[in-house]
Amino acid sequence: MLREIGAAMRFVAIVGAAACAGAAPAEAQAPPRFLMACAPCHGFNGLAHDPETPNLAGQSAIYLYNQMMAFRTNERKHPEMYFFSNQMTYDEMRSIAEYYSKLAK
Repeated sequence: MLREIGAAMRFVAIVGAAACAGAAPAEAQAPPRFLMACAPCHGFNGLAHDPETPNLAGQSAIYLYNQMMAFRTNERKHPEMYFFSNQMTYDEMRSIAEYYSKLAK
């Protein structure tokens, strides 16, 4: 838990520093708003903190989106993922999938 809090604090500091410094570098992508719900398990960097949780960094965006859709329809069963996928819009799911797909494994 402390590791997630530390990661969240570093993330907020980095985003705040980038906002104060003006435009971010072209390759930097702003994290999607809904990432705060994903990061406690899957990490801001897409690397899970628990061996039972999949790493998302570098996965195909199409694959990630399809998995979120499977959770949303309960085709793939996982209570937390069912809940969170139903809280997101389709655009938010696409954003999350794109974000994690662009991260290094």
